Amino acid sequence: MRALLQDVRYGLRMLGRNPGFTLIAVLTLALGIGANTAIFSVVNAVLLRPLPFPNSSRIVWAWGNFPLYDRAAVSPPDFLVYRAQNHVFEQWGAIGFGSSLFNLAGTDKPQQVRGSLVTQGFFETLGVRPLLGRTFSLADEQEHDPRVVILSNRFWRDRFGSDPDVLGKTLKMDASQMTVVGVLGADLPLFSDDDFWIPAPFQNEGMSSHRTHFLRPIALLKPGVSLEQAQAELNTIAAQLAADFPDTNKDWNLRLEPAHTALIGNVRPLLLVLLCAVGLVLLIACANVASLLLARNSVRAREIAIRTALGAGRFRLVRQMLTESVLLSLAGGGAGVVLAIWCVALLGKFGPASLPRLNEVSINTPALLFTAAVALVTGILFGLGPALQASRRDLTISLKEGGTAGSSRRKSRAHDALVIAEVALALVVLIASGLLVNSFWRLIHVRPGFDSSNVLTTQISLIQPTYKEDSRQIAFFDQLQDGLKTAPGVESAGFISELPMAGQANDTFFTITEHPPADPTDRDDADFRVVGGDYFAAMRIPLLAGRQLSPQDSPAAPKVILINEPFAKRFFGSENPIGKHLQIFEGKPEFVSREIVGIVGGNKHFALQEMPRPEMFIPYLQAPRSRMNVVVRTAGDPAAMAPVVRAAVQSVDRDEATAAFRTMTDVVAESAAGDRFNALLLGAFGAIALLLTAAGIFGVLSYLVTQRTREIGVRVALGAQPADVLGVIVGHGMRLAFIGVAIGLAGALALTHWMSSFLYGVKATDPLTFIAVTAVLSVTALAACYLPARRAMRVDPMVALRYE
Repeated sequence: MRALLQDVRYGLRMLGRNPGFTLIAVLTLALGIGANTAIFSVVNAVLLRPLPFPNSSRIVWAWGNFPLYDRAAVSPPDFLVYRAQNHVFEQWGAIGFGSSLFNLAGTDKPQQVRGSLVTQGFFETLGVRPLLGRTFSLADEQEHDPRVVILSNRFWRDRFGSDPDVLGKTLKMDASQMTVVGVLGADLPLFSDDDFWIPAPFQNEGMSSHRTHFLRPIALLKPGVSLEQAQAELNTIAAQLAADFPDTNKDWNLRLEPAHTALIGNVRPLLLVLLCAVGLVLLIACANVASLLLARNSVRAREIAIRTALGAGRFRLVRQMLTESVLLSLAGGGAGVVLAIWCVALLGKFGPASLPRLNEVSINTPALLFTAAVALVTGILFGLGPALQASRRDLTISLKEGGTAGSSRRKSRAHDALVIAEVALALVVLIASGLLVNSFWRLIHVRPGFDSSNVLTTQISLIQPTYKEDSRQIAFFDQLQDGLKTAPGVESAGFISELPMAGQANDTFFTITEHPPADPTDRDDADFRVVGGDYFAAMRIPLLAGRQLSPQDSPAAPKVILINEPFAKRFFGSENPIGKHLQIFEGKPEFVSREIVGIVGGNKHFALQEMPRPEMFIPYLQAPRSRMNVVVRTAGDPAAMAPVVRAAVQSVDRDEATAAFRTMTDVVAESAAGDRFNALLLGAFGAIALLLTAAGIFGVLSYLVTQRTREIGVRVALGAQPADVLGVIVGHGMRLAFIGVAIGLAGALALTHWMSSFLYGVKATDPLTFIAVTAVLSVTALAACYLPARRAMRVDPMVALRYE
């Protein structure tokens, strides 16, 4: 320990004597270690840390599984059967698919709040306990409409000022009276950012159909029960349901998946790629510092020789130098923690909402331990090679006068190897970032099938039971349409039940009357939308055949429907679908027959990466809804039209509220926020790798010029021209760069196939990206070579040979 303390004190003195070297090395390491710490903090919070629920390892997600889709919701009657007949779950609950908007009374202005429907057992499955009151009971489910409500902690604080006497108070939401029976102790993570939750009213007629799938079950396995055992029992129940209800449950079952995988799994591959990329950046930083240490050890050759002559053994010298390296790395790690804290703060502020558990990312104890371990390993990694080489120096040569200026072939090979390694590693990172940036560039320039420019959107949720009758719903939106059409600055306006790119989904079963299936229980499935007003004109979705929906498609008129081009191609092929009929399940026991009167262009509904899906559009007048999205095409800035649209809504019913206004451009941009974040982050890592590589090449060649000053002076004295000197230095550097490029290309081809799943329009072996990145890296290397070569061209032979 005494010897170690001596090494530490001596190392600190040596680093203090060379502040320039120390500062450059610490900053270089801070970039690499800080980036690794920040990304590890994300990986730790998202992937490694258990879900923030008690017994999270036993929580499973139950997906509806049928031939067309394996991540479907479940019908209420099926859920009740599974809940009653299973023997493998300690708790069993479900949450409705998607939140709903409610109008909250009691304020000067109508306010929209967001809530979700959950069953008894949902909070118990998660192990979430209320701060005040209770959770839902089975008795709460035995209602035609919800009568009680549980508040989120945030809503309780903001709306009620953390009033401890809130229990028993009545809230008027959509003209329904709901009694507060509980307040959660904290916001419910991962599932929703809802203001409140209401119990599933299983006595409501809308909860009775086996065809209506909107519950998402979760369950807590009993201790000792495996996922396979639970799946086997659910398969048995599913088989019985299929036998009892062949018309609705044929080929249906539940697929169990660990909750962590279900909630987090889709971001795992990309986070691992980011972690690999930032690891490569750290290796480049290590190569840079190792190169600096090699150069510094050359200056210390006489010191090392004297210590050896005085009896210091090789192990003692290596230990001293490793101590200095670790001190450098620990200092870089400390600076890296500061950088990581700043990066995590930026991540929390600008990170995409699609990244789960973003609010849990922090520089905590595991992150600090990771940083310490990385700093220690890094110090050994970049310090061991230079230390071993310095300890092998020839004592006689090092003690000669001027011997410190010599350059051994072994030392030169070490520098060359580091440059090659840096270029190879940088090329892998740059190609990975180039592929993601190329993919994102293509993504944001893809045509979604509609024109998002100059379109404003908001959500309307009609107050219930004021608008319970279809006629009143129709009258409200008719009046709103008339008001919007005459509003200044409005070109066209319409409504749709599920807005594109907003995460809203709805699909249903259907059959083609003219092509009935051999088995009546075999039905196709497609996305299902309700539209009104001039929706297609407002979104500029073209009509390809037939006619548009019109005000003449009234409730008393024949039932009609529009389909999009993907629907026509998939289900009709080359046949003309106009005039054909679809038998559609619209939530009622009997299927509704509708005639196809037109075909519109397809559009991307869920993500820009996807192909347009088959969609059906029915007129609002024939299937009114209480919740609709309003879309308004404006002549100018759409955001400035929000007061106009709000005024139009208030003119029809002053008690109606509107949700937050968004432009469709923002909606589309938010749908690609995750891809933008990935491209920016990996692009930043690529830029850091490029910068470090350029600095490494520049440093090595500058050192080479310094070591070969006498040689260059002799060459010039013997008649070498500046261009010859330039060619020697640049040629040496570029040879190393090209060797590194060749190795890096081989490594990139082997590794980037992991990225195929999150690339759009770009192959993992995209030749354009490979060529462009190689060109950028080569030009950067050339610039890094040219600057030291210019200095070599100016060597004065008289000065260089003065002491020879």
